[in-house]
This record gives sequence, structure tokens and C-alpha cells, in this order.
Amino acid sequence: MLNCAYLEPQRKGASVKASLARYAVYYTPQPGTALASFGRSWFGRANDGVTLQAFSEAGLSGASFARIPAAPGRYTGLHALFKAPFALREGFGPDALRTRLANFASRLKPIATGPLTLARSGRFLVLRPIEPTSAFEWLAAECDGAFDDFAEPAAEDGRDTCAGLHLSDYQRQLLQSFAPKQGSSGYRFTITLAGPLDAAHLERVTQALWPVLEEICAEGVAVDGLSLFGDAGRRSSMRLIGRYRLGA
Repeated sequence: MLNCAYLEPQRKGASVKASLARYAVYYTPQPGTALASFGRSWFGRANDGVTLQAFSEAGLSGASFARIPAAPGRYTGLHALFKAPFALREGFGPDALRTRLANFASRLKPIATGPLTLARSGRFLVLRPIEPTSAFEWLAAECDGAFDDFAEPAAEDGRDTCAGLHLSDYQRQLLQSFAPKQGSSGYRFTITLAGPLDAAHLERVTQALWPVLEEICAEGVAVDGLSLFGDAGRRSSMRLIGRYRLGA
């Protein structure tokens, strides 16, 4: 099952499906890159042989491999959060949202992550830069603010701001604790790979994945595009609408 998160934008002039209930802005790797290829094999389970062999040697092949929880999900695929899922405010349409993102991305420059590392965040295995950079904090804050007028206002009566959102535990944690807010600097560029898992299982998955990701981590990647995702409601998965290159 190949992951649709690596397709390029829709053909020019195509309309975004109007019935989608929520939208989000993520980073997904440029198609054809090593990170994109890994993401397809990892979340789609269409292994390239290298990943499968690594898990076989770690005793995680076959049934054990299939039971490894893969967050954020095999259909959303490999991504980093920049704008958490939101419903469109009344009077705003999906085509206008897509145009806003394309224009927003065109004014930005790619950002290099620097070397990456596999790390644990609670019960989750994540991929993130070894050294945090303020450039990502700035991009997250700008991205959050650029689409505030499209988003339904968040609850202001003390209720859970995640209520009604179809998020993994890790995405819920990000939204509550690290989502970009005006005046905050808690954002950290993070790609979730697996979880929730117990400590022993996390260690085995980390050891198996490291040989597969070591070269990618050493070189780092360039965040050179932003992707618009949407879903049809709480029970459906986020699917790619379009990927927009920075500086295009």
C-alpha cells in the first residue's frame, strides 16, 4: 500500500474536494528523496528489503513487525506538523485555502534541518534535528498565523481543545503542549515514526531502524515544501491535497 503523501500537487485549476471536514498543514518529503522512499516503505509496509532485513535481524519481522504501532498512520504517512487539523470557518472555501498556502509557500525559503537523530518522546519514536533551530519555530508560528482566519475559533470555555479531532496520542500531546502559539517558543520539528510502545520495544525498533536511517540522519534534509491535507471527518484519515514548494 503506497502512501499518497508523496504525490505532487494536483493539476493546475483542479478543485479541492469541497466535502472535507478538516484541513492541516504538514511537511512531507519531496518525492524521490531518500526520506520519502523510507516513508513509503515504513508506513506503507511496502518494504525495500533493507528495512525488512533490519527488522528480521532484530527479531521484529513477520507478525511482530505487523503489530508495531505506526504513528501517525499508514495513510497520512511520514510528516511533521506545522498547522494542526482545523475546520474551515463559515464563508471560507478549500480552494481559497489552497491558494493561500501556495502563495504563503512561494514567499519562503527552504530550511535545512542539520543532522537528525532517532529519539524517544514519551512512548513514541521520533525523528528530529539534533540541534533545534529557531528557523523552525519561526516557520511554525508564521504558518499557524497565516491560516488563523480560515480556521474555526478554538474553544474558549475550558473544554479540551482537542475534542472532536481525529489525532493520535502523540499528535494530541503536540497540539496541547507544543503547538505554535503567539509568543511561545516550544515548537520543535518532529517526525513521528512509531508508538505508543513500551521502553524495551522502543529500544529494539530504534536499533533496527538506525542502520536504515543513519545516512539520512547524517546528511539531514531540507524542508522545501508544505503540504495541505484534508479528511472527511473524525473517523477518516488525513489525505494529501497538494504539496507546495517553498520559494516556487
